[in-house]
Amino acid sequence: MTGTGGQGASGPADLSVPEVTIVMPVRNEASTIAIALASALLQQTTFPFEVVIADGVSDDGTRAIIDEVAEGDPRVRVVDNPERGTPQALNVALAAARGTFWVRLDGHSVVPPDYVDRLVGHLRAGECEAAGGVVRALGDTAFGKAVAGAHDSRFGIGNARHHYATETSEIDHIAHGAYRVDVSRQIGGFDTELVRNQDFDFDFRYRATGARMMIDPGVEFHRRVRETPRSLAKQFYQYGYWKYVVLRRHPASLHVRWLVPPALVTALVGATLMSWTRAGRLLLVVTASAYAAVLLAGSVTIGRRVGFGLAPRAAVGLAIMHLSWGTGFVRSALVER
Repeated sequence: MTGTGGQGASGPADLSVPEVTIVMPVRNEASTIAIALASALLQQTTFPFEVVIADGVSDDGTRAIIDEVAEGDPRVRVVDNPERGTPQALNVALAAARGTFWVRLDGHSVVPPDYVDRLVGHLRAGECEAAGGVVRALGDTAFGKAVAGAHDSRFGIGNARHHYATETSEIDHIAHGAYRVDVSRQIGGFDTELVRNQDFDFDFRYRATGARMMIDPGVEFHRRVRETPRSLAKQFYQYGYWKYVVLRRHPASLHVRWLVPPALVTALVGATLMSWTRAGRLLLVVTASAYAAVLLAGSVTIGRRVGFGLAPRAAVGLAIMHLSWGTGFVRSALVER
């Protein structure tokens, strides 16, 4: 490393031409924004960078915190996001970006000091046009820790390699990665109609330009999970709902794993409605028994990693994730026509 925070040994870098823009979409993040912003500003890089924060009309004191930091640090700029949504925030920040590359962080992100440098390094070396690290889930409560284990397990997220990749390779989707600004603008930024899954939609269109996307397992991004069953169910219902919307737009993006949760929900509901028949009862028993076996295997596997005392909560977390996602997907298929 030749510098810290974009400054070289000979003095402050020329901030009029930052090579990288760190983008932070925020709204009502007063409890975490100071730590997240400090994490962004403490990045140790071999190039100058700026931080563009898109504030979605925060009313909890977030704006005062980021304005104070911006007044004392010329690397920080704040732009308004009057529409408040995440894709809108990403778009206004992308429009304001002065860098050649941009990296997405959030108002509750905490990343290691070399996070930006390592990801952007792949792009600067010409190895790819986008790069991301492995997502690791974090939980605070007993339920949250169990859910974090489920997030990091194939029982929870199937073959989504950005959760468990062990080798550097090309991939079709990254989380909180580094991208080229010109390509991002070329494809029109983020789809503002997508409440969720706008990042996958963006990555699909980004790769359609011929851009290569890389996963670097040596870089980790820590993401906090929902700490209650209700909030987890709401989150995964939305994931499933908006995944179907994106799939309708991009049928070629289909992964077989996406069809498993809706198939499970359909089988369980259908069998329950037909339970007055022998065939319905048989289907219900077979489906429920098979799924119970999957939950048992999943909870034991997760328990080995996070502690067997959390295995029952892991089973509950897995069931909520699967069934809520599947229900959202089915619901979306029925109404999004």
